[in-house]
Amino acid sequence: MLQLMINDQAIALSQQAADTMLLNFLREQRSLVGTKEGCASGDCGACTVVMVSANNQGTLRYQQINSCITPLHSLHGKQIITVEYLKQGQQLHPVQQAVVDKHGSQCGFCTPGFVMSLYALSRQKQQPEHPEDYLAGNLCRCTGYGPLIEAAQQVATAPATNDHIQQNEDTVKHWMGKCEPLDSVNYWQPNNRQELAEIRQQHPDAKWIGGGTDLALEVTQLHQRIPKIIDLTALPELCKIERLDGGWRIGAAVPLSDVHAFMQQHYPTTDEIFARLGSITIRHRATLGGSLGNASPIGDIAPLLISLNGKIELDDGHSTELYAPEDYITGYRETRLKSEQWISAIHLPDLDPDIQHQIYKVSKRYEDDIATVVLAVALKYDSNKLVSHCVISAGGVAAKSVRLTELENCLLGETFTPQKLKQLQALVPQFIKPIDDVRASAAYRVMLVQNLLKRFYLYCHQLPTRLAAHA
Repeated sequence: MLQLMINDQAIALSQQAADTMLLNFLREQRSLVGTKEGCASGDCGACTVVMVSANNQGTLRYQQINSCITPLHSLHGKQIITVEYLKQGQQLHPVQQAVVDKHGSQCGFCTPGFVMSLYALSRQKQQPEHPEDYLAGNLCRCTGYGPLIEAAQQVATAPATNDHIQQNEDTVKHWMGKCEPLDSVNYWQPNNRQELAEIRQQHPDAKWIGGGTDLALEVTQLHQRIPKIIDLTALPELCKIERLDGGWRIGAAVPLSDVHAFMQQHYPTTDEIFARLGSITIRHRATLGGSLGNASPIGDIAPLLISLNGKIELDDGHSTELYAPEDYITGYRETRLKSEQWISAIHLPDLDPDIQHQIYKVSKRYEDDIATVVLAVALKYDSNKLVSHCVISAGGVAAKSVRLTELENCLLGETFTPQKLKQLQALVPQFIKPIDDVRASAAYRVMLVQNLLKRFYLYCHQLPTRLAAHA
């Protein structure tokens, strides 16, 4: 039985297809048509709703998600708030009133999605430094965004309000506590390794899912059916970040929004790349395991992990294996993952304070866009100012994310001088063979790698000056 709460109504469902998306359920089966379909791919935000779940402290967490690419069964035991629930009688909710006050709605099609993102913003315990970040997953063709950004600032700075949704929290918590584990015919949510291995053995044709932000597109964009799904998000070891000796283990099903917060603290040079991994709405659902399972040659995660000497943990319920990302990905969307295995975690060593590390992403649109080229570099000098450690990795330049060992060898044991930079740049066309596609020509991608290497050179040689300025 699938149990979820839509606004203030708890419902139990027994006959829903495994690939039913939340948006279709809301509009077609619940007549909640305030939630719109714009792109059906998680890009425009017209379908945004707020997902409410209980955290480890027993308090409720409010996060906006894209209902168009969220499988209904993945929301078992959670509450979904739609735009219809905000208004009480003739009284607008304060976030709706803020949009009205700032003249933030014109044609109105995107407005419900913006309102729900603003509602999620209003429910944060600690308001973000940049409230407009909560709107990054919402697109509008009318307002020019200025009024909506002003509305976000008004919501973020407004005094806390005890609305009817907050007043109902005890009821929601009580209902969540009574929910039994998901029991569905073709959608499984196992809570231990052995159970997962058994289900996989019985249903080798089932698809794995974490957040589903890529997998759901097979349904919404390609109009295919996914009759069987195995959901990895109920396994405790896949949903937590653990301290290990000399490093960290990040569960493969930890949402990217939580991974981002962790990386900001422990690997600060990765902040920009995580902030640009889709929108915050996408990051509330997307996972590291999903990105690595998809193995896209223009994915951002694999080049990052290569540069940090990360490892990918594979599990089959009996034993685990660790692979470097460059060895795990074997070709275009091909990996070493066997049919009975799943990605269980990512291992990262502690960041050496003496390593200079940067990762650069070039895309047509700064936020919420797929990369043209990603380049990550980690470099360390010895006491003689010679390069003693070097990792250069890239995405968007081959059929898979690659480690450019030939370029690394050009620097190892050498001084990183302007002459050495030119030599390094001259070698680039020999060792990367990108393709022409809709995002860029092969020649442009080669030039990007060359220019990003120069950017890293300038970063390294300006670093002492920057450090001295902040001393």
